[in-house]
Parts: sequence; structure tokens; C-alpha cells
Amino acid sequence: MNIATLKVHGDDEGLADIRDGLPTEPHGDWQKGDVKPDGRVRIDSGFYVAIGTEQDPDALLKQIRFYLTECQARGIHFERADVAAELRVSFPAEEGASTPALDFALADLAMLVEMGINLSITP
Repeated sequence: MNIATLKVHGDDEGLADIRDGLPTEPHGDWQKGDVKPDGRVRIDSGFYVAIGTEQDPDALLKQIRFYLTECQARGIHFERADVAAELRVSFPAEEGASTPALDFALADLAMLVEMGINLSITP
């Protein structure tokens, strides 16, 4: 199953501004000073938002586009000094299985740049 998640982290005030305008509630969050599973201490606060889960990469891209367009319509942007955002796309595959193609259009990449969102794609 292919998964798209938005990770947002930074100062508490900036996070609160963004969180208030999101189209959906975050599904997980952490506070500055919390201990990560690997034992390190978090240097800032943040949250994760589940954008979509789809077997079909094209359907996942549609969910990503819809969510980010809704964020734009609500005036949410991440190109701020007090927060950072990352769109995380994961393609967990069984060993030996081919990894599906995820074809971001130039307009998709431009939207990420305009909104100040980094992109991370992992197998």
C-alpha cells in the first residue's frame, strides 16, 4: 500500500497557526523534548497528517493534489522561518516486487515549491 503523509515541525506558535487551518486533523504529534524511539530527544514540536493510502500510484497522486489544493485555498503555506514541512511518500513493497512509478507533473513540483514543502520518497 502506498502512503502519503505530511510532516510539519517547528515552533509551537507557527504550528498552531497551520494546524488550525488544515482540512483534516493530524494523526500524530510530538512536543519539543520528547524522546524518539531511537533514544534521541526532539529539538522541536510537530505533527503528521495522513494525506492518503492507495495501491494505485495515480490515485495517491490525486489525493495529494486534492489535499494540497485545499491547503492552498485555506491560505496555508509552509515557507515560514518558524516551521518546515515535508511530503513523505512511501512505497512499501514485498521483496522482489517492482516499485510502482509515481509521476509528479511539473505543476505538482511547482506547487510544492510555492507552498514551501520538501519532498521525500522512500521504498
